[in-house]
Amino acid sequence: MVKCEKCGVETYMPFRCNYCGGYFCEQHRLPEFHDCTGKYDQTKQKNVQVGEYTTSGGFYGNYSTSRIIRPYWFSKKELRDLAIGLLVIITLPFFKIWSYFTIDPLFVIGVVSILAGAFILHELAHKFAAQRLGMWAEFRLSTMGLLFTFLSFFLLQTSVLPIMIVAPGAVMIAGLMNKNEYGKISIAGPATNIAQAIIYLVIFFITPASLLGGLAVYGIEINAFLALFNLIPFGIFDGMKIFNWDKRVWAAAAVISGLLLLFTFV
Repeated sequence: MVKCEKCGVETYMPFRCNYCGGYFCEQHRLPEFHDCTGKYDQTKQKNVQVGEYTTSGGFYGNYSTSRIIRPYWFSKKELRDLAIGLLVIITLPFFKIWSYFTIDPLFVIGVVSILAGAFILHELAHKFAAQRLGMWAEFRLSTMGLLFTFLSFFLLQTSVLPIMIVAPGAVMIAGLMNKNEYGKISIAGPATNIAQAIIYLVIFFITPASLLGGLAVYGIEINAFLALFNLIPFGIFDGMKIFNWDKRVWAAAAVISGLLLLFTFV
């Protein structure tokens, strides 16, 4: 293990700074987060190249800049990983509620769809936010994440956990980022879950005593929980990156998520 030169935390997979040559943990890997003493320019050009890819694979840019982006583009490997992750998310809860399918199939389809939407939109928000800033960004399955997802599902059956934790993978991002860009990319996921929870809240107030209203409560719960869980200011969670970027944004997101989750228990 190597000790982070900023905080002293030991890590198995340290990040080496290309500017100062130091080794740092996940939290302090960016130059701005470890007070880099190397030749790091925080005022690097912000423009991106805007244009479109031709059928032959070439890029036609409207103007020339320092970055090239390919928004909303997916590789075959990424589509495969997203499909597997989504299949896991859909299959696990179906095992728990499959007996209701013959009684109320719309309920089962609704629950599975809400959970799938909470997962896929969260990851796509990170991906698209990064791509719009000129970064390479693709979803990748995680062995530990898959194991954690399966474990949380079985713990849910024994009432050890109140809700299933969805984490089969994450969006991998590559490219030079400053603190502002890092924060914007990180908040995109939780913000998407908060937005979904608010939409479900509106649906609940419109149709409270109905199947749709009941599903809306579940939609609020799962999305508010995922947002709050990812906002934990620790380790590799989105919350740590957002907290380091703008504590006011982090606090606002955490409070809104907490209130939405609290609503489902009232």
